[in-house]
Amino acid sequence: MSLVLVRIDDRLIHGQVTVGWGSFLSPDKILLVSDEIATNEWEKELYEKCVPFNVKISILSVKDAVEGLINNIYEDERVILLAESPAAIVELVNLGAVFQQVNIGGMHYKESKRKILPYVYVDEQDIQDFRFLEEHNIELICQDLPQAKKENLSELLT
Repeated sequence: MSLVLVRIDDRLIHGQVTVGWGSFLSPDKILLVSDEIATNEWEKELYEKCVPFNVKISILSVKDAVEGLINNIYEDERVILLAESPAAIVELVNLGAVFQQVNIGGMHYKESKRKILPYVYVDEQDIQDFRFLEEHNIELICQDLPQAKKENLSELLT
């Protein structure tokens, strides 16, 4: 499998992903990882309709996504993996998924979160999750669009 992008974005599938990153990376598939959405037929259908016709989509629970990753189910495809939060990526890693880099593309304002970048707001749990990922040698890059400046999250959190 070729994971061309592992991205945290609380909006999941939207223009930055489908047009911005999709045009840049030419994925065959978007793998949306969410326990909640994977069990909600209405939400699944909504997200499925947001994907361009030439891109396949799989909406899976964390457990099912890890199983597919470990068993190389997507090995012949260019895949963008999307998760809503750093906690979801931590869960993927805890269950055996291996990533070299995670793109932080959108963690928007919520009460109790502090601004790191205009599109990245974090709370203490997010920071703990990012530290966990760093300890697993995963590079954390903030970049909302392919042409935007890359920011190393580790440097921003110090």
